[in-house]
Amino acid sequence: MTDKTGMRKLLDLAADKSDQAEVFHYRSDYGSLSVRNGRVTDMSAGIQTGYALRIIKNGKLGTAYTKNLLDPRKVAENAGISMKGHVEAGFSFPSPCDLPPPPSMDGTVASMGFDDLYSYSDKAYEYLSDRVEGQVDIAAERSVTDVSIMNSNGLDVTRHSPVMYLFASVLFPNTETAVRKIYRSSSASEFPGEDLEEMAELYRAGLPEVEVHGGRMQVMFTQDTMFTLLWRLSAGASGMAFHSGISPLLKKRGKKVLSEKFTLYDDPTDTSRPEASFFDDEGVKTRKHVVFRNGIFENLILNLDYAARLGEEPTGNGYRESMWGGETVAIQPAPLLKTPGIAPGKASFRDMVSGMDRGVIVMGVLGAHSGNINNGDFSVGLNPGYYVENGKIKGRIKDGMVAGNVYEVLRNVVAVEDELHDSLTGGRFPAILLEDVSVSAR
Repeated sequence: MTDKTGMRKLLDLAADKSDQAEVFHYRSDYGSLSVRNGRVTDMSAGIQTGYALRIIKNGKLGTAYTKNLLDPRKVAENAGISMKGHVEAGFSFPSPCDLPPPPSMDGTVASMGFDDLYSYSDKAYEYLSDRVEGQVDIAAERSVTDVSIMNSNGLDVTRHSPVMYLFASVLFPNTETAVRKIYRSSSASEFPGEDLEEMAELYRAGLPEVEVHGGRMQVMFTQDTMFTLLWRLSAGASGMAFHSGISPLLKKRGKKVLSEKFTLYDDPTDTSRPEASFFDDEGVKTRKHVVFRNGIFENLILNLDYAARLGEEPTGNGYRESMWGGETVAIQPAPLLKTPGIAPGKASFRDMVSGMDRGVIVMGVLGAHSGNINNGDFSVGLNPGYYVENGKIKGRIKDGMVAGNVYEVLRNVVAVEDELHDSLTGGRFPAILLEDVSVSAR
């Protein structure tokens, strides 16, 4: 539970010695379980908790964090000492605003134990093992996360986020390559059978291993590989890149830079998603925020800091998260997409495949960090990648790669799937079919 009394004490101590102060509290209670071919291989549980303090004085920023509030005075002192780093702070902490009431929660995630996690995992395993012969791995996790923010401008907000997920993978024989799918929910529930059936079908289609000749061809990115493209787009649209002058999107706001079939947004207010939130990690009210609309670059991704540096308003995208993980309270808020989505199109997945003359379906990738991310370049291994010829999946490619520049390949969108899927990286995306992408294979 959040210690509001302790937070208030720390805030008062810090506010007395600064112009503005903010206290951020994070607590996550989680349990996880892994099952391989029906047998439990790992179980873990824990609690991550901590408090972060930010203070502003004379236009400078000071920070400190702690796992507990046994000595709030020391935390306030450490924030003051950190101001010797002369980090500029041209922003102010937000004032209170009207927020929608939090979505109702049924409490089933909070009450889940290891027996429940195993039961849901075992049902998914039984379904898949009846349909495929490969190694079936199921991971299940439940977590309940509470975030509270107070500041000296009167803000006092809290969000409660129960989430469970089931992650299924089926490995191809004698490989570490697999077909994977994830299911997330804010209530305890089973892996949808239609998703597992789709997994089984895709697994069987990829069993033959084929060798192909590389070249430029059609390439379809599926939901679990979409982050390869979105990582580069969000880096280019970030206020950080604009302030540094390194974004390819400089001076292109309001201009068409991608296909009119492509729309990218962030919507933390979508209560159908378990990660829904009406404020970001700085207490700024969130909203549906469109970055690219029908190929037109509309908006930057901004937290308080970079909004102030660029003379703009924050967009509610300031979060204490990192691509590489870490302790939440130790990470400073940065501009990022918390709940990204791509607007669906009009084509079914099957129709998109049947319309491919010669191409590749990117089911998984290796090396998504490769290439100049800020410039939009990518070069990733297929893990796996399926080869399609005359509208039929022939099998998975041995040692294949796709490469290109996100601003170039997304100008040539052939079709966008009509359905959204949970992705391994947290967003909800359709598959996207692109024209004229470089594919190499041994």
